[in-house]
Amino acid sequence: MMNPVDKISELIAAELDTLWLAHRAVGLNGNMCLYTLPEQVPFRNKQAGVSFWFGPDDTEAAVQQVLQHYNNGHLPNSSLLLNPIVHAKQDDGSYKPIGSGVLWCTSLSLGIDVLKDESAERLWELGVLASTFHRGDSDRAGLKAVAFCDEAQALAADGPTPEGYGSNSTILKGSGPQGGKTVIGCRELYELANISSEQYAHYYLLSGISYLTNNGLFQHPDMTALFPKGALKDKASREKIIKKSAIHVQKLLDANHCWNAYERHHSLYQKFGTNPDDVETNMKFFNLVARDVELFDSTGPLRKEADEMFEFLVPGLVPRGCVTMLAAAGGTGKSSLAHQLCVMASIDYEPGEEAPRWLGQRLAIEKCKGICVYFAGEDGPPIINARAAIFDPAGRARRLMFQRTNFGKGVTFYQHLKHLQKIPNVPIMIIDPDRKYLTGDEDDSGAASEFFDALEEFAVTKGTAVIIVHHLEKGAEPKSAREVLDMLRGSQVFVDRPRVVIGMYRDGPYTIAGLAKNNIPPNLGMVTEERVFARDPKRLQLIWLPGHEGVRNANLSPEEIEKLAEEAKKEGR
Repeated sequence: MMNPVDKISELIAAELDTLWLAHRAVGLNGNMCLYTLPEQVPFRNKQAGVSFWFGPDDTEAAVQQVLQHYNNGHLPNSSLLLNPIVHAKQDDGSYKPIGSGVLWCTSLSLGIDVLKDESAERLWELGVLASTFHRGDSDRAGLKAVAFCDEAQALAADGPTPEGYGSNSTILKGSGPQGGKTVIGCRELYELANISSEQYAHYYLLSGISYLTNNGLFQHPDMTALFPKGALKDKASREKIIKKSAIHVQKLLDANHCWNAYERHHSLYQKFGTNPDDVETNMKFFNLVARDVELFDSTGPLRKEADEMFEFLVPGLVPRGCVTMLAAAGGTGKSSLAHQLCVMASIDYEPGEEAPRWLGQRLAIEKCKGICVYFAGEDGPPIINARAAIFDPAGRARRLMFQRTNFGKGVTFYQHLKHLQKIPNVPIMIIDPDRKYLTGDEDDSGAASEFFDALEEFAVTKGTAVIIVHHLEKGAEPKSAREVLDMLRGSQVFVDRPRVVIGMYRDGPYTIAGLAKNNIPPNLGMVTEERVFARDPKRLQLIWLPGHEGVRNANLSPEEIEKLAEEAKKEGR
């Protein structure tokens, strides 16, 4: 945890200059103080009672003071603390605190305490800058939190001053900092971090140097870790990030009020938010479940995962995160249709380029980032390549991965799915046909359930639209999409497990497609009618017929249903 002298000088100069810019942004000017405590608790120092007052133009002298006492990190030494409160120098040479444009807190993980991610998350959500302290081999030894204010903050009524400094509002010439330990908002930062280290909370530890405490040697390595990359490279960059990051302290006070009102349960705080006016009502619901957080997480519109909604690869037809079946008799064109969709999803479209349609619906191209996987179990490379040349003559589908049936010696399809989970994003996976990847007979409900278990796990874990291509019984000639469901080949599991089944059938020169099964909530805009398409054998395209000719077996419109409901209500039905 030791930095070279030049690096320490650079880090401290950047930190002090940034703090001065934050003070000036809210109209404060004066002096800050570097100091050591008069006692050896909670910080150990070679020289006690040091104080050095400096103004905005004295950064170089302040840095030299730090280096002089630090001894390049070699013990024994004195690591100077900073009092970020701006003080005005009085005519008699004393210093009077006037406020701060910065909030801060030091939250150290002591003993065996473990730093939780949620501590930093609560602060980040409020616009507070926070990153970790290091201690020994641990890089998660607590949090350094800093917030820039949109107006100057007054001293907080936060108890007695550090021992040895007295209690007057003015400070004798040459003595260390006094008055309140912090300004309004610092205590709230500490409570929101929820890391128990009361004895260190109000001190400001400079980044880049190590501090020997009663609980070990701590260091916040680099002030820049608090900011986006390059944010502190020059004065203009610092002024920009200070202005952008400035928060109103009332936002912090409200958040802390709610945090404590919700008994510091992160789950409740995340669900209920930071509006103090809602506390009384929200706590009523918590009391209804006997103040049990786990029970509450499963209750009501604010339950865990209640904000998760269906996303679609093809709105109205193909949802992500579940299994969709594309079912039809042999020769209907289901493999070509599945292949075409996978190609469409694998293209990186230019800004403003219109999304292509699949079965009449626009592809959600913004949901198609990542590798698109096509398992081709029946069609070999010659057929796949020939179709690809038709669907993608310009070779734009660069994210399309083809898989066959051989995954290596002794590797099963299910094991291979586990291997594919390492791919960060898989928007779509086609299994064509499903029977080629099923372990066992498709009439065996156990084998079929195992197959769907593996696919559903992949779909849910990766948020993937998994589409299985499925055959109908031999000789099946459905006359509607709904009849397709009754003619699926194999176990009843193939009927029950897909969330959506898209049924296709031929009617003379036309191909008809519609939802044979749909377990998606009706408010999500699923396609309700069957659609009529003309086949283009040259381009392997389905062309949706215009107007009424392109629609069959349409359900009642919402307006028609509403009218019937009103009539039934009037008649008491």
